[in-house]
Parts: sequence; C-alpha cells; structure tokens
Amino acid sequence: MDVELAEVRDFLSQNEPFDALPPAVLDDLPKRLVAKYYRRGTAVVSLGERNRYLYVLRSGAVDIVDAQGALVERTDPGGSFGVSSVLSGDASLYTLRAIEDSLCLLMPSEVFHSLMGAHPAFADFFLRRQAGRLRHAVEAVHHEESGSAILRTRASDIVKRAPITIEPTRTIREAAQLMTERRVSALLVTEPVAGASEGRLVGILTDRDLRSKVIAGALPIDDPVSTVMTPDPVTIAPDTLAFEVLVLMARRGWHHLPVVESGRLVGMVTSGDLMRLEQANPSYLVGEVEKQTTLEGLGACSHRIPRVVSHAVAQDATAEDVSRVVTAIIDALTRKLIEFAEADLGAAPVPYCWVALGSQGRLESGLQSDQDNAIIIDDRATDEQVAWFAGLASRVVDGLEACGFERCPGDMMASNPQWRVRRATWGSYFAKWMNAPEPDALLNAQTFFDMRPVHGEVRLFETLQGAVVARAPQATRFQAYLAKQAQRFEPPIGFFRDFVLADSGEHANTLDIKAGGIAPIVQIARLLTLSKGGSELNTHGRLKSAAVAGALSEEKAADLADAFEFINYVRLRHQVRQLKDGESPDNHVPPATLSSFERRHLREAFTIIRSMQKALAFVHRTDVTS
Repeated sequence: MDVELAEVRDFLSQNEPFDALPPAVLDDLPKRLVAKYYRRGTAVVSLGERNRYLYVLRSGAVDIVDAQGALVERTDPGGSFGVSSVLSGDASLYTLRAIEDSLCLLMPSEVFHSLMGAHPAFADFFLRRQAGRLRHAVEAVHHEESGSAILRTRASDIVKRAPITIEPTRTIREAAQLMTERRVSALLVTEPVAGASEGRLVGILTDRDLRSKVIAGALPIDDPVSTVMTPDPVTIAPDTLAFEVLVLMARRGWHHLPVVESGRLVGMVTSGDLMRLEQANPSYLVGEVEKQTTLEGLGACSHRIPRVVSHAVAQDATAEDVSRVVTAIIDALTRKLIEFAEADLGAAPVPYCWVALGSQGRLESGLQSDQDNAIIIDDRATDEQVAWFAGLASRVVDGLEACGFERCPGDMMASNPQWRVRRATWGSYFAKWMNAPEPDALLNAQTFFDMRPVHGEVRLFETLQGAVVARAPQATRFQAYLAKQAQRFEPPIGFFRDFVLADSGEHANTLDIKAGGIAPIVQIARLLTLSKGGSELNTHGRLKSAAVAGALSEEKAADLADAFEFINYVRLRHQVRQLKDGESPDNHVPPATLSSFERRHLREAFTIIRSMQKALAFVHRTDVTS
C-alpha cells in the first residue's frame, strides 16, 4: 500500500463507522475512494440534484441545509454526509455546501451499498443517522404557525398559574374572600399530608356551589368548606388535548377541571380558558352530537367526520391529534346511543362498563375504523340481568352501523354474547390468552389488550386492567408470541430499499401502508408496554412509557414514534385525496401519488421498523417459538 493510501486508511480507522470494519476490508477501501477538493461556498450537492456518493470529510466543514434554508447538520472532519440521497437514489432534499475550503473522500454508491449489506455495524450507524432525519421530516410537515389551537394545545399549555387551594376545614366565608381576592371562580380543596409539602386534592368549590348551596340553600357562611364542596372531583392529565377537555366539559356541564400529574396537583383548566382558544370544527361537531335526540340526527353528525378530518389535515394538525379528534367524536356518538338505549330499556339492572377496543381503545381511530367494543358486567349480576345487556348491545351496535361504522368482521362487538360478560369471566379470558397462547389468543391480543372505558362504572375496567397488567410481565411465552406476530407485519421495502408493492388483486401496485407500517409499530409498542407491566393504551404513550421502564432506549422510542407519526401522516394525506376524488378512503397508497419527500422518509420509517423487529426477534428468540 502506497503512502497516500495508507494515510487514508489510518484516517478512516480513526472515525466511525469505518473503525468497525474488518482490517482486510479497511485495507482495500482507500483505493475505491476518490479525493476531491471543494472551495469555500461551493455546493457539493445541490437541492434536487441526484447524488451517487457518500462523502467523508477529510478536512474543512460542510453544512447540510434544507429547502427552507434551515441548517439541518454541520459536518466536521471525520464525519460523513450525503447519506440520505445515496441510500434512496432520489434527488437530494438538501443542499450540501462547503463553508470552508474542504477535502472530501467520495465513496461510490455501489461500494457504499456493498458495505451496508455485508457489515451490520456499519449499516446500523447510518440507519440511526437517518432516524434523526426522519424526526426533522416529521417536524417539517407540521408548521406551528398553522392549524387549530384546539387541536394542538394540551392542558399543561393552558394552566398559567399555580393552583389556588384551601383546606376543607376552613369556613365558607374564608373561601369566598379568597376567591374574591384572587379573582378566581373556583378553589381546589386540599387536605394536608404528613411529611409532604403539598396537600392531597379532596374536592373543588366553585362560584356555582356558593350560589346554589350557600345562598339559595341559606347555609351558614361559617360552616366548613367540606359541607358544600364537590368531593373527589374528576381530574385530567397534563397531556390531555384541549379538545378532549372541551368534550368532557360539554358532556358533563362542568366549567372547571383540576390538572393532576402522578398525584401532584398542577393547576386547573376552566371553560373560559378553552373559549379563548380557536373554536375549531371538531368541537362544534361534538357539541352537535350532545344535542341530538334521534338516531337520524346522530347519523347526520357522523357523516361530517370526513370534512372534519380534511379540515384538520389542511391545517397541518398532527396525525396523532386528528386520530384523537375522530376517537372523541366516536366516543360521543357511542355514549349518546347508550343514552337512547337506556331511555327505551330502562336503567341497567347492575353496574357495567362499556369499553372501546382496538384503534378506538388506543385513541387512534381513523376514517376506515370499524366497530370494536365490549361490555364488562358487575360480578353480582344474575343470568337474567346479564341477558338484559343483549338489548343494550344490539341497539348501540346497530346505531353505530347506521352512523357509518361497519361491524367488526371478526364479530368483536358487544352484540356477541362472548364479549358482554361478568368482570370475573373477563379475567379468565385474559388469563387463558396469556397462559396458553394460541392463534385465537394472538388475534384477541391485538384487540382486547387495547381496552378503554367509554361509559359506565370505570371501576370494573380498572380492576380488570390492574389484574392483566400485573400478570403480563411474567407471561414470557405470550410475549414471545406477540413478538413473532409483530414480525409478520413486514415493512414494504426490499433489499435495495425499493418499495415492495402488492402484485395482484384490487390493490395491485400499491403500498399497504397500514399492514406494512402502522400495524407493526402498534404491535411493538403493545408488547413493550405489557412486558414491563405498563397500562398505557395509546401507541405514542406506550413508546414513552416503555422507554421510561427500560424496555428500549429513549432514542429508539423516539425513532419509532416519529416513524408512526410520519406513516400516519402520509396515510391521512392519501385518504383526504381520495375523499376529494369521491372515493372511499383506504390504506393502499399508489407510489406515484407520493412526493419524493414522502418516498424518501417512508423508506427511512420502514427501515426503523425492520431494525426494531430484528431486535425483538433476538430478545424473544422468535426463531425457536413454535
């Protein structure tokens, strides 16, 4: 090896990921590279230009700038750039510009792809780099200055002041004086906790309580606050969407909701806070649902959902927020149908909880969602009382179908007697699914492990969920089957990162973006959460909690969350285009309708999924799972 090639070899051996290559490969590599000099200010690769090289910076500095002129990354000596375009073969979405006189080593694409295929550590380095670019892409498709505030804002964003509290033993007079001094319409009632700096929330006192209970009721104003407060108020988490808060307030007729995080009182959201936000279409639609008195009226409301989604997507709302909006509307429709049914049948004979399953349970409903629901009945119910719920289920399921939500093809609905049973029977179902996993158990896991209460006695759901969550970490064989199931959803990319399209049938030459992208991430997030005894249901929430519990790194959790958001975003865009063309929305995307930006980052998202699937196969030994 001559002196110049030896210097290049030594330089490469000191920098990632070349230092991980076998010595013989590293010895051979320098003669396959080309050295090229770029003067300061020169474009190494221009926006829209096709690139055939991976660039390794020997000296100088190179900036990577996006189409809006924003700096994405700065490369220093030893760093590599041009990865995205040489991987995809598409036109560059960035300008790569030398900001100093720079010397680069150019690696032809065929050499780069050969190294990627032969050396996993080398490939993993660059695929992790691409995950960071996907995060940039997710941010790029959502512009903060556009969109509806009601779709973007969380409860934590609305809370602007520390909670104003009073102890339950203080007098009503003192409470009224405090409300006047602090110019608030409600106080949070807290009682001291030994050894804690903050009290425990035990009630809420509003100006309405003062009017209706004290003044109208002629109560002595020196009575304690505990006599007129509303005890054990419903609370919301800081990450609850303002839209969801609005729905809850509208349904219950409330004007104040305490915000609590992990038992700590954060503050309070009021109806006035929400009215200061934009009044977007979804909030009006839920309000309309609450007003309806007939099934026909509910049907008219549900038929407006596609317009709501189209409007939200046009405003660049995130795919996650749009899904939660659609779910909130379906929840409202369900509760109204239950109200109609109980008006006909009379009150339920025993406590029960109507639960949503699948995508609705995960707060991820879309334009194509069908019905998945069930009923948990109190264990004290007699057989005759259990039979009463057949009428309730029939009316609600028929009503949802009339509103445009198709019946579940697998009959996972409350109208099926198997899925409206006592709490103890539900417990035995889950125990059997986890202890003796079979094909049916895996199918059920995709639906019933995403259970969420919609109406009724929430305690029934909570005790069931608590038992399931406690059992799941020990069900290692069940986890292995879930991991294997997650691998069956193959991302639609081939060896050379080309898209793999359906080759026959109605959807020939299209990408099944749900089966190949959304479903595997949902499966992975569910498995990781259950394996650590987590109770989260939403996929984004599950990935976050799995990272906190140590089931995967924060970086990998963020990568999967970005991939999930971007794939869902592309699906929403596709479905809105179909609605405009008068077509029924589906999950089958023709590649010709994708922009180069979408193509490029879909490949990156699919690559992230495939990498995680391989990791799960190793951890759970799915190669030996029968």
